[in-house]
Formats: sequence, C-alpha cells, structure tokens
Amino acid sequence: MAGTRKGWPVGIRRGSAVDTGAVIDTQKLGRIVEEAASEVYLFAPDNFQFLLVNKGARENLGYTLEEMRARTPWSIKPLIDQEQFMTLVEPLLAGTKSQLDFETRHERKDRTSYDVAVRLQLMQFDGEAVFYAAVLDLTELRRTQAALQDASRRLDAILSNTEMAVFMMDECQHCAFMNPAAEQLTGFTFEETQGRTLHEVVHHTYPDGRHFPIEECAIDRAFPENNQTRGEEVFVHKDGSFYPVAFTASPMKDEHGTTVGTIIEARNIAAELEARAAMDAFNQTLKDRVDQALQEREKIETQLIQAQKMEAVGQLTGGIAHDFNNLLQVIGGNLQLLQKDLADDDRKQRRVTNALAGVRRGAELAAQLLAFGRQQALDPKPVNMGGLVRRMDDMLRRTLGEAIEIETVISGGLWNCLIDAAQVENVILNLAINARDAMEGRGKLTIEVGNASLDEAYAAEHAEVSAGQYVMLAVTDTGSGIPNEILNRVFDPFFTTKRPGEGTGLGLSMVYGFVKQSHGHVKIYSEQGEGTTVRIYLPRTRREEDISIPEPVSAPHATGNQTILVVEDDDAVRATTIEMLSDLGYAVLEANNADSAIAIVNSGIKIDLLFTDVVMPGELRSPELARRAKQKLPALQVLFTSGYTQNAIVHAGRLDEGVELIAKPFKREHLAQKIHVLINRGKDAAAATLITASDESGQDGTSGAGAFRKLRVLVVEDEVLIRMILCEMLDDLEHEVVEAGSVSAARDCLCANEFDVVITDLGLPDGSGVDLVREIVESEKPIAVIVASGHDGLSALNDLPQAKRVRHLNKPYDDNGLKVSLSQI
Repeated sequence: MAGTRKGWPVGIRRGSAVDTGAVIDTQKLGRIVEEAASEVYLFAPDNFQFLLVNKGARENLGYTLEEMRARTPWSIKPLIDQEQFMTLVEPLLAGTKSQLDFETRHERKDRTSYDVAVRLQLMQFDGEAVFYAAVLDLTELRRTQAALQDASRRLDAILSNTEMAVFMMDECQHCAFMNPAAEQLTGFTFEETQGRTLHEVVHHTYPDGRHFPIEECAIDRAFPENNQTRGEEVFVHKDGSFYPVAFTASPMKDEHGTTVGTIIEARNIAAELEARAAMDAFNQTLKDRVDQALQEREKIETQLIQAQKMEAVGQLTGGIAHDFNNLLQVIGGNLQLLQKDLADDDRKQRRVTNALAGVRRGAELAAQLLAFGRQQALDPKPVNMGGLVRRMDDMLRRTLGEAIEIETVISGGLWNCLIDAAQVENVILNLAINARDAMEGRGKLTIEVGNASLDEAYAAEHAEVSAGQYVMLAVTDTGSGIPNEILNRVFDPFFTTKRPGEGTGLGLSMVYGFVKQSHGHVKIYSEQGEGTTVRIYLPRTRREEDISIPEPVSAPHATGNQTILVVEDDDAVRATTIEMLSDLGYAVLEANNADSAIAIVNSGIKIDLLFTDVVMPGELRSPELARRAKQKLPALQVLFTSGYTQNAIVHAGRLDEGVELIAKPFKREHLAQKIHVLINRGKDAAAATLITASDESGQDGTSGAGAFRKLRVLVVEDEVLIRMILCEMLDDLEHEVVEAGSVSAARDCLCANEFDVVITDLGLPDGSGVDLVREIVESEKPIAVIVASGHDGLSALNDLPQAKRVRHLNKPYDDNGLKVSLSQI
C-alpha cells in the first residue's frame, strides 16, 4: 500500500487520532493512486527522498519501492543534476508558483530512457509539506507525433510535386486549399482564391466579361452530391484563355458520414485531346492498311502452304531415299562383282553395263530427292565460282551441242563462296539442260557470275533471306519462257511441263533444295516467248580457296594384311559390301549393329578401318561407335556410308569436320580408292601409336592397347560334334582349349588347371550346367563364363553378385558370334 513513511498513508500522522471513515477514504485514495495509468511520485522537501512511487512508475522504471525510497528525483533524470533540480523547484519552495510543468527524460534501472511530461506541486497535508509529481510517459505520444509529421511531410511532398491539380473545398464550397499544380493550372494563387467558390475561380468570366452560367458547368453541379463524380469540363484561365480538363470530385465526410467539403482533382487534357484526334487519324490509316494486308494475306498463306508442302515432301523423300539407296547398293554391288566374273563374255558384259546404267540413273534420282529434301550431306569448301564455271565449259558445250551458243560473264574481283563444288556443278548442269530443252536445242545460254549484296529492304520482302554479301550465279536462256500461272510451281518435286518420259520433274526442285541447304537464295524470272533467268545467291566466305590437286590413287587394291570391320544392319547390303572388300584383298569382320561392333573392337582384334552405315538400329549410334572405337584404337580410320544421314554426322546441312562419307550406292572403284586413301592415312597414325606403346611398356608395343590376348578355355559340351566344331573355332582364334563332356569332368579339369574362360552348355548328362556356373562364379578364381545354349539360362543366376562375369552365346552360333562373346568378357 502506498504511503508517506513506513507505509503510512498521505495525510495520516503517526499516532494521530482519526475516525474509521477517514481511514477508509484514505485507503481508497491510496489504491486509486497506486493503480493510476500515469506515474505518481511523492517526495519530502527536506531530503528529497521518495515517499511514494506508484505501480505504473515502478514498473516503467524497473525499481522496487524500497529501491526508489533510496533515490532522489534528479537520480532518475539524466539531463538534470541536483543543482539544476534545486533551481527548478525554487519557485515552489519560495511560494511564487503553485505548480511547475516541464518535459525531461527519465532513466530506467536497465539504463534505457524515455521522454516524460512532469507536473510538480508542493502540497500541504495537515501542516506537512510534500512534493507531488504527476508524470506522463511521452514515448507513444512522440512516436505518434513523428508518424504524423512524417505523413504530413509525405503528403506535402506529394501534393507539391504532383502534376495533378488538387483543390480542397469547405462545406460552403469555398477554396480551402490549392496545391502548386492547381495554382499553375488556374493562374490564381491560393491567397487570391480565399472566400471564393471554385466556380468563381475556374469559370470566372467569358473573354468578353460575361459570367459562366452555373448550369453549364458540370463540375459545379457535382458538388452537392454525396458520391464521387468524374467528367470533362472547360476551365477559364486567369488570363481569359480556355482549356479543357478532366476532373474527379470526391466528397469529404466526417465521422458521422456528413459531407463537410469536396476534394477536386483536375488535369489539363489539351494534349490528350490532340492525341485522341491523332489516334482517330491513325485508326483510319490502320484500317486502310489492314485492308491492304488482308489482300496480301492470301498470298502469304499460299506461300506458307507451299513451304509446308515442300517440307513434308522433303522429309518423305529423305526416308524413301535411304531404303532406295540400300536396294541400289545391293543391285549395283552384285552387278559389279558379276561384271568382273564375265570379263570374257561381251554380250553379257553389255547387259550388265546397261543394268549398271540403270542403277546410276536410280542413284541420281535418289540424290535429287535428297537434294530437294535438303537431306544430302554437303561437304562445303571455299570455292571461286568463276574458276568452277570456266572448268565446266567443255563439258557444257559437249552436253548442249553446237547449235547452242554459250557465253560466260565472270566479274573481276570475284569473292569466294562456301559451297560443295560437286553439287554446284550438278546445279549448273541441270539448269543448262533445262535451258537446252526450253530452247529446243537452238539458242543462247548465258552464265554470269558476280558479287551481290542483298540489303535489309530485300530481306524484308523475302522472309527466308538474310541480308548480306553473296556470290550471284545467273543462268539465262532465250527459250520459250514459263507462263505466269505456273511460275510459282516450278520448284515443286515431280512438276514438269515436258511430255511423259522426257523428265522426272526433280531438276529445279533439286536446285532449290541445294541452295536452301547452303543458306542461299534462288529467284526465277521468266517472260513467255522471251526466255528465263535463274539467279542463285550463295553466301560469301573470306576463306581462301584450296587450289591443290589431289594425287591420283595408284593402287586401289589392298597392299598388305589389312582388316576392315563392316557394320551394316541390312543383310543384303552387308553381304555385297563384304564380297566387294574381300575381292579387293581385305580381311573383313562383320557386325549387324553398333553394339556388336564395339564388342569386336574391344576384343583386341586388329582392325585397320571401320566401315559403318550411319543409320543403325539399337541404342548405340554410329557416331558414338566411331568415337569409342577411336578411343580404343587411336590409329583406326573410319568411313561412313549412307543414303540418308538423318543429321547423325551432318549438322546445318554440312558434314562434320574430319568426317569421311561415301554415299550409297557406291561403285567398287570409288570404294577402293576411298579405303586406300584412309588405310594409308592410318599407317602413320599406327606407327606413332606403336612407338608410344613401346616407349611406355619398354617392349615392342605388343602389350599396348589393342594387343591380342591368348586365352586358356575350358569347353564343357556333351555333344561330340558340337564340341569338336567349337574347339576348332577356338583353335582358329589361337586360344588354348581343354575339353570336358560332363559336369564331373569339368570339375576335375578346374581343380587340375587354371582357366581364363569356361564355355558350357546347360543340359549336361550328370548334372545341371547352372549349378556348375554357380560353383565357378562363387569360387575365388577369376574365371569368366560363357553359357552356350539354345535358351537364356542366365535368369537363374541373377541373384549372384558376380553375375556380370557370365555371358550368353545363343545356339546356333558362328565364329563371329563366338568372337563377340569372347570380346565381351
């Protein structure tokens, strides 16, 4: 309970006689003071020690009542010392003032402080003087004041800096506030608008002095309403000029919902009205242009349909060409082999020659299909087009005949272009033959080559063209020309104006496909009865042309014990290719997919060249096969073949760097030359590899990568004939072989000898081959196992951690299958 000294209530002297009612009133007073929200302090005027400190003060300061009684008012005021405090209370002690009001700071027990407002009085209680202090914590007040000041500053900054004119009207609709933007808008200062309505400010007079009728002013009519109003109005500036505004009038309401004024936001919309007028004019122009665009839409849609059609046909022809070339390879390869066997029979030789001519025509047709479908594998190099055209002069004259005059025009300073020269020659030849037919064998053919630049404007008109520098090839004839109604169809595949049997309709489509695949542009101009010009633009390159002449191949046959691994999934093509290579004197290994091929490579068998089809079934693709094989055998040469590359070794229509490709169908002589060059190229690499291996092993290099390893093999087979054949196969592969006809015999051999591999059947007379395999695998000996069986018995061994040491060789098998299984272990 609060009191003066030792718990006595204020106003009660120690030992004084008072009635019960007075004591009760004093106790109530003490409780009220104790529970008061503000801080209350009583301290004596003689020693200034605290007599009473209420609960609110104690909790805020963090002291107990006993701790406070040992303190003085200045001990909790860090900004006032004792001398300053005595000076402060002197007017109260002297009786010149009845109370003091001041602000200071109080310090808590934890050394934190807070602002306070103090009202200090010197009171008399029954003749005894006591200082009474009522203290208000100003922390929340200061925070609120700061927030209000900050909000006021922000609001003032917003109103002062916004371009929106803001007016505030009181309940009488007189101007109570105008921001700088409002002053600038109207031309009046806020002081000039005092006591005036908004109507008097913004609609003060007509230029001739007459006043605006208020009923004509939408903004004025909005004031009495209790809801927000938006609109557009014409204001009159202080100088008498008119200007349009857009405004929003919003009512201000008090806490009872009564409208006490209006806030008006306004902005000058003269520029906006001008923009609206300009937009109206633009919309009209846009409408006109839309009408024009709609007229062009049909043309664009036609071009799109044409492009989609050609893309679809291109994909189709690419797939057809692949299978077609495989068939041609089988037919052509066997015809070439037959031609060699019929060297002394002229009559049969003529028939074979005619058949080979048919194969060549089929190959040309497939090449045209691939060219149109942009699927041919280009091998571009820097070429000077002028030199290429000059070199074709004799051939063109022989092809076109003496009745056609040929003129070539080659510009000086001609740039080089990056092209596949052989394909460009085909393009020129195709165009020349088309021109000859259009001129009916008599006329003039002009071939022109020059530099050209296609600018941004031209590229904008032709979506498929990129602006830049090109080398232009133009072929012009004096023929019959092409009718306008079919001019946009001449690049379609199989479209021709010739009579049946006189053309395939693929010549120009091949030209179109090649140019597009070379990132070029082709344009055809024709006038009926006057002739036709085909202009081809091929991108310029700054690389120099390689003018070196390749050395002729002098020995197309094998010159040593060279081995070629043939990888081809088509059985007929593979058989024909193997026969060709064998006839050329090469040792041949074969595989029908890339997975089998890599197993052969990993077996350590000597291989000089990998000859693989590009398009192969299975998970392992041909380029990855080549990469892994080169890792295993660094000197290995790789030759790809395909009738359709599917982008496996061709990217952006061009062969990858360093890739060698022979297209199907290929001639025996062409294949012999290609392989001869690659084999010779590999000799130096093989020698370097051998020297490196010798340096690393300290021997002759035979222990290096790719060296053959002789194995000790245990054959477990109860069928005598099968066992004999298998042992002969292993002998031919130069492996050491031990035979066993039963499980028990196999166990005896395993106890008496060391083996690298066990080849076993599953059905044995005295036990299960599966049990024998388990015993071998679970033993500590590092023996690999090949299960030679007509069915897969490996599923019974899947629980073994070492099951990966077991391979399956499916019966019936041949020596190649045996090689693969041995290589896999």
